[in-house]
Amino acid sequence: MHLLRTSPIRMVEATGLSIPTCALMCLSVSAALCVQSLTGVWIRISHIQWLAPASMLAGALYFGLGPQARPRFNAAIALSAVMIIQLPATCALAYGVQSFGLPLRDDVFIGIDRAFGFDWLILQSFMVEMKVAMEILSRAYETFFLQLSAAPVIPAALGEVRRADRFVSSFILCVLMTVAVSALLPAEGAAGLVGPDKAHLLFQGATPLAELHALRDGTLRTVALEAVGPVISFPSLHCAVAYLVTAAFWPLKRLRWAALVLNAVMTVSAVTHGAHYACDCAAGLLTAAVSFHLAGRLRPWSERILAGQRGTAVLPTPAPAALLS
Repeated sequence: MHLLRTSPIRMVEATGLSIPTCALMCLSVSAALCVQSLTGVWIRISHIQWLAPASMLAGALYFGLGPQARPRFNAAIALSAVMIIQLPATCALAYGVQSFGLPLRDDVFIGIDRAFGFDWLILQSFMVEMKVAMEILSRAYETFFLQLSAAPVIPAALGEVRRADRFVSSFILCVLMTVAVSALLPAEGAAGLVGPDKAHLLFQGATPLAELHALRDGTLRTVALEAVGPVISFPSLHCAVAYLVTAAFWPLKRLRWAALVLNAVMTVSAVTHGAHYACDCAAGLLTAAVSFHLAGRLRPWSERILAGQRGTAVLPTPAPAALLS
């Protein structure tokens, strides 16, 4: 009965989530359902993949409303649950928009790269002989999901709850922006440059071309979540996450430089192991920077609105000293 008398805003706050993060999660899931309904491209998800985050949110709500609430613990659990919910939503959006079938723009991206003196095949042919460097890059590339999991939890557990929340909201914003751009400017990525005689240059993160073209011609309509591949080439989501995770860890002095080095390497690995054009990476970093900036404005804005409704005052948030702040 106590729960039934609790306002929706109080329930959201009890979990440790901000109103913008909760709203963005709902927007992303709604957009994913709409895209799937319009295109007929569905991501198949098991019951446990929805039950787990729902249980985590329920637990955070229960303990958040109790007499012994632990804000850091609640926020870490709730933000992790939002990230788990966002995963199938991201996959549904990424796969769904590819079925729009707009013209591929690889020639444009190759032209941009070459205008700045970059040629993917030349770089890849050179790098493939550097075994140690390629192994390091491979390991960095594989930390993508690990970093996505750690970025909300570690800052929240160490007291940077607002920073952790800002990471999650900026990630959702970044996904929505990236998907929108990739719908208008679809591409095969550098995987399309690799013929049978250069198959050794293709690595684990390249776009699965058979799936991409099956989505585009309408022959692929249902995909299991665990079988989803990286179908977005421009902008690079790997590079976007590299920026966002570094920004999330930046207030933690003992971890900021480790995060910066790791994600600098992961950004390079998006070219060598993700088969991204250089302009994909630049666009991914730019998208992440814009998303992080916007997310930083959303929470203070929502708090001012709520404070006005409650008749209380909110101290202004100091302006960031740097883009990552």
